[in-house]
Amino acid sequence: MEKEIITASLSTKKRIAIIADTAISSQAETLKKDLQAELLLFSGGEAAKTRENKERFEDALLKKQFGRDTLLIGMGGGVVTDFTAFLASTYMRGVALFLIPTTLLAMVDAAIGGKTGVDTSFGKNQIGTIYQPDCIFVDMAYLKTLPDKEWISGLSEILKYGLIADSEIWELIEQNPSKWKEHISSFILSSIRIKTKVVQEDPLEQKGFRRILNFGHTVAHALETLSSYTMSHGEAVAMGLIAESFLSFHLGFLPKKEFERIETLIRKFPYQFKLPKAFASFLSAMQIDKKAKMGIPRFVLIDRIGHTLPFDGAYCKSVAETALKALSHWMESNYV
Repeated sequence: MEKEIITASLSTKKRIAIIADTAISSQAETLKKDLQAELLLFSGGEAAKTRENKERFEDALLKKQFGRDTLLIGMGGGVVTDFTAFLASTYMRGVALFLIPTTLLAMVDAAIGGKTGVDTSFGKNQIGTIYQPDCIFVDMAYLKTLPDKEWISGLSEILKYGLIADSEIWELIEQNPSKWKEHISSFILSSIRIKTKVVQEDPLEQKGFRRILNFGHTVAHALETLSSYTMSHGEAVAMGLIAESFLSFHLGFLPKKEFERIETLIRKFPYQFKLPKAFASFLSAMQIDKKAKMGIPRFVLIDRIGHTLPFDGAYCKSVAETALKALSHWMESNYV
């Protein structure tokens, strides 16, 4: 894969800057030498995905006189791909962008689709753009050294695809949860296929269909915000998938047996189902979710495993305060 990256990068005949996670600095250093590129290291995880950090990286590029002929390469997990893509979309009003996702979550979700952004104290990815990369390079060799916590973080997004669009993904994991990694190539390809199809049909989220990718994420993003981004995205999504499945059940769309299947399977994996200390502000945190309308949270909902409810093309539904309070109470009773 490295040869393909080098060939594609050099063929652009652009000046290259790599933004890479410090966790893979040795691999980034090698690529830097091969491409004779500038290397800027990103550290601090989700908490560092800020407007202030973006300004710092912009200044670093400007000081080194990078211009319109720049190729930015984002190399790392979802935080780095989100951040680098946002930077590429605004630097010199838009420069070339390659992404090299190095975590499972980034490979199956974050690097695909063109959504970029930074976080604020008010919410996750509230400031950003939609900007498609020129190339995405998925190399499974990076998974060989991936920590266990990063594996299950990516698994939560794979489970999401099973819930919203492909029951076969869900059933294959359900048959033997302890051996899900044996099918990882198939899961990565299926996830990429699903997300690519959705994005192609609704690239700018103008039709509503793209919202199905947000199942579990209204709750997840609120939890991440309330934890001051100390909770990992994968952990928050796992909790969000169960919570929004409960909401689908509570509202009468999802049969109880289906909800029980969902909760049972997700709880078999080593996620920490722990609410942030600031959970008292949970309802208000969801009011600024990007799907919210007039301050009323809207949710993607399912009626069975593998099928998302269309709601006349909106693919999300406003939920009354009584139902939100029921959701909040259920979470307090079922999450530590």
